[in-house]
Amino acid sequence: MSATLHHNSPTRKAVEVTVPAAEVSATFNDVVAKIAPKVRIPGFRPGKAPRPVLMQKYAREIQSDVAQQLVEKHFWKAAQEAGALPISHPSLEKLDLKEGADAVFRAQFDVAPEVTLPDYKTMALTKKKRAIDEATVQEHLEGLRQRATKFLPVEDGAVATGLIATCDIRVKPQGLKAQTYQDQVLEIDATRPFDAELVGMKVDEKKTFTLTHPDDDANKVLAGKSLAYDVQVKDLRTKEVPELNDEFAKDMGAFENLEALKAAVRKDLEEAAERDAVARLHATMLDTLLDAAPFEVPRSMVGLQLDDYCQEFAQHVSRQGMDPKKVNWQAYRQYRLSDAERAVRSGYLLQAIGNAESIEVPEADIDAEIRQFMAENQVQQPFDAFKAELEKRGNATEIKGRLRTDRIFDHLLTTAKVAEELLDKAAFEALVELERKREAGIPVNRFDAGGLEGGDLEGQEGGEPAIVAPATEHVHGPDCDHGHDHEAEEKPVKKVAKKAAPKDVPEAEEKPAKKAAKAKEPEAEEKPKTKKPAAKK
Repeated sequence: MSATLHHNSPTRKAVEVTVPAAEVSATFNDVVAKIAPKVRIPGFRPGKAPRPVLMQKYAREIQSDVAQQLVEKHFWKAAQEAGALPISHPSLEKLDLKEGADAVFRAQFDVAPEVTLPDYKTMALTKKKRAIDEATVQEHLEGLRQRATKFLPVEDGAVATGLIATCDIRVKPQGLKAQTYQDQVLEIDATRPFDAELVGMKVDEKKTFTLTHPDDDANKVLAGKSLAYDVQVKDLRTKEVPELNDEFAKDMGAFENLEALKAAVRKDLEEAAERDAVARLHATMLDTLLDAAPFEVPRSMVGLQLDDYCQEFAQHVSRQGMDPKKVNWQAYRQYRLSDAERAVRSGYLLQAIGNAESIEVPEADIDAEIRQFMAENQVQQPFDAFKAELEKRGNATEIKGRLRTDRIFDHLLTTAKVAEELLDKAAFEALVELERKREAGIPVNRFDAGGLEGGDLEGQEGGEPAIVAPATEHVHGPDCDHGHDHEAEEKPVKKVAKKAAPKDVPEAEEKPAKKAAKAKEPEAEEKPKTKKPAAKK
């Protein structure tokens, strides 16, 4: 056997392999010998058909089996002997195969990128953090108070402003078909014409009346038309909003008084602001490093990342009661393509930094994380048995990857120059709005190119999410040693700034602007969700 390596790109290689004629003929003989007893040919007993007849009748199947055996036998060894370490299945692009002659096949495959690390020890970053002032605390307390509102039945009362009425409504617009709406909940405001007609009605009472919409009504279909209503009041309640006092604080938990509740609210808000600021800081750090270290990523790894996104999104739309088959998966994959590329690049970059800094995770830290999870979720199983179960599913190595990523980020922050900027409510909301616009693909500067409208994504049909099945898989060949982790890593989530979604892609569940940009190290196996980017050695 001889092999020649061809460099198609930094991460895409091809190996051309020549297999001696003697081995080709022997493989043909083995394949024919195995197929002969299994086939039925008229005029011949099972296993007794002449070889020429088998070769003629089953030429395609025999040729395919021979090719598969030769490629499986020689590809991995040939690629490694030629100086390449594949991280994907081979893609056969050339095959010269004939019994009695040398066979030549050429197969393409992906390799891990070579990452040249930027100067990651001199970064200058700004940590943007929401300032928690008294007004913020009061706003949150008011939210707690409103959420504690009780809706009490009104006994023998009548509809009046401020009450909550539940009604069945049948409406017949002039010249249009009637529509019926069940259990409509209204907070009565007698200044509205419809609500004014309900004032004075009691529970179970019915009323018929007609209203005419003004000519300048925003609804052009109903402008100037009369609508006939049949309304039945089914329930009537009053809102009871608790006062913000010591009794309210005690009802909210183990708080002695209102001041204790305020202190707890402030502490929670400050911790949340810190988490949010750190998440943004990590995202900025990754963006800075990625901009300083451009490198190509293997397309097979990007495909696997897109598969992860599709799996997650299919589960999300199913939970929302939608049919995943109706999602335009081709458009969704295109929509998430840049996210997938960034996630893969981030994973390789974090991996390289962790290796350069010899960052490891002690087994004791992994055990502590597992014990904490067991305590929080009241797992009654013995620790050793539970840990063994996690290791079997790949979750333990995922935890290790997440903890290693935490350490990498912590290390980067120790060497970076970080200035903290406190944002008041207006400035913080402006930041969130800027992130929202970038996420939606809305131009925020004069020369921004936002959105995807008018492109190739429009007019595509939805269909089966067949692509959710694994794409070109990362595989581990014999004696695989390519510096790529063989352990399950976490899934990344969307980065802070995203481009616009195609019109036929439902809105995703998470809001990336509120999350840290996550990254995973290159990995192929199915991985459970986690909270942090994973980077492993």
